[in-house]
Amino acid sequence: MHSCKRKMDGLYMDEWLSFYNPYFEKQEEAKKFVESCEIKTYPDNVAKVMMHQVQRLVSLSDDMQKIRPNDDPLKILILIMCVENIAKLHNGFIGERKSLFYVNKFFEDFLSDNDKDLLKKGFFGRCKDENFSHLLSFKDAIDVLYKIRCDVVHEGVYVSFSFYDGKNEMLEFVNKYVVTPHITLQDIRSIIIRGCIKAIQSKL
Repeated sequence: MHSCKRKMDGLYMDEWLSFYNPYFEKQEEAKKFVESCEIKTYPDNVAKVMMHQVQRLVSLSDDMQKIRPNDDPLKILILIMCVENIAKLHNGFIGERKSLFYVNKFFEDFLSDNDKDLLKKGFFGRCKDENFSHLLSFKDAIDVLYKIRCDVVHEGVYVSFSFYDGKNEMLEFVNKYVVTPHITLQDIRSIIIRGCIKAIQSKL
């Protein structure tokens, strides 16, 4: 829980502003966004809860870099947890299951056209019996991310995939495709945060 004293000291406000600032053209816009969320009170405080959750979960994914720097699937697991959580909060869903439905809903509803295009262009794939790779569809790109999440959650597999690091391309088998990612983990992170901000803003 955040204590009233710490809120008055502005420590959490600084954390939120530091996190969201890069995604607004002006610092004043980020400050207005955070403050607009913070003034919300129960029961109309879903934007506030969403704003907090995004910062917490994405920061947790970032922290994985310190302890498991080469294990991208662990970071993706937490980012996809964030996506699912935000989509469910936005829709008022209470309960379990429907993970894939809400992950798909997030990417379909809250990504800009540019980010959808960036995600789609981020993965090349070929079936096992094919000799050439092609761009995956937007839906297939989402399926790749969700499959990585499921491999960690259900199989404990978190060393089977690496994103493009700016130098090397990695061939990985995901679902029916041998996938070559041409997108970085940082790109995925930014796409998700921008989508989360759009989702939050729609609740203000």
